[in-house]
Amino acid sequence: MIIHIEHFTSALPDERIQELYTSRMANLEAVPGLLQKHYLRYENGQHGAVYIWDSPEALQAFQDGEMFRSIADTYQVSEWTNEVADVVLSLRAPEAAAGTLR
Repeated sequence: MIIHIEHFTSALPDERIQELYTSRMANLEAVPGLLQKHYLRYENGQHGAVYIWDSPEALQAFQDGEMFRSIADTYQVSEWTNEVADVVLSLRAPEAAAGTLR
């Protein structure tokens, strides 16, 4: 399992970010290898997401695709960082932790 975390600063108000999160969720449900995505808002005003992938190949395919490339424009991003890590141990079995995107 692979965890991909992104943080970004947006010129958009929080309400608009939430609307965009909601409107793009349906497209993410069809992304191969994406087990879960958690949408984030940080105390410092940044936004972001935690993606849980079944493989590095699934993450790479997503990053090579249009949806990932559209993030900066869609959210009017001025600063953006991405981190990727392998999951080496989980509290719960992946089957118990994996769920539908909600």
